[in-house]
Amino acid sequence: MRTRRQVLGTLGALGTVTALAGCASRADRQSGGAGLFAPEFSDQSIPEQYTCAGGDISPELEFSDVSFDTEAFALIMDTVDASGSKPFVHWLIWNIPANTTTLPEGIPQQPRVELSERGTDPGFPATVTGTTGPVHQGTNGFGEIGYRGPCPPPEEPPYTYEFTLYSLRSTIDVAPGAKRPALESAIQSELIGETTLIGTFDR
Repeated sequence: MRTRRQVLGTLGALGTVTALAGCASRADRQSGGAGLFAPEFSDQSIPEQYTCAGGDISPELEFSDVSFDTEAFALIMDTVDASGSKPFVHWLIWNIPANTTTLPEGIPQQPRVELSERGTDPGFPATVTGTTGPVHQGTNGFGEIGYRGPCPPPEEPPYTYEFTLYSLRSTIDVAPGAKRPALESAIQSELIGETTLIGTFDR
C-alpha cells in the first residue's frame, strides 16, 4: 500500500520498541489503518498524569504509515471494563488532518480546537508540527467535552483502554459536542481502515 509517509529513523526505532513492549496497534484489529503509537506508555501501562489520579490530560499520540487516500482521522478512546452494557467513552475527537504526525498531550476540553489556540493555551503547545486544525471533540461518558482519563475503582483489577484511530476519506459533518452514536455513524460512510492501541491502568 502506498503511504503518505513511512516511519524512519528515531520514530521507526520507537515503533520497534513499542511492538516488543506490547503497546503497538493490535494486528488483529488493524485493517488499512495508519500506525498509532503513544510514546509515554510503557508495557501498555498508561502513566498517571493521563488519569484521574494525576493531571487527567490527554496523552501524546503519534501517527505513521498514512494512506494517500486518507484525508482525516477520527479517534475514540473507551473501555469495556467499566460497569454497564456498553463501552464507556473517554474521548471522541475527529477531523484530525491527515498530515498530522503528532497529536500533542493536553488538548483543551473544548468542542473546537483551533490551531491559533496552541500559542495561548499551555496545554496545547505551539511547537507541535503537523496538526493544522480545527479539530472537533465530542461528549464523553462523564458528560463532558473532550478527554477524561482512566479512573477505575481502586479495589478492582487493572482496566483496559482502547484508542481506536479511524482513517477517513474526508472530514465528516458531525457537530462538535456530539456523542458516540453520531460519530460512529458518520465514520462508517468514510472509513478506509482502523487501528487500535491498547493501554491499561490500575489504581
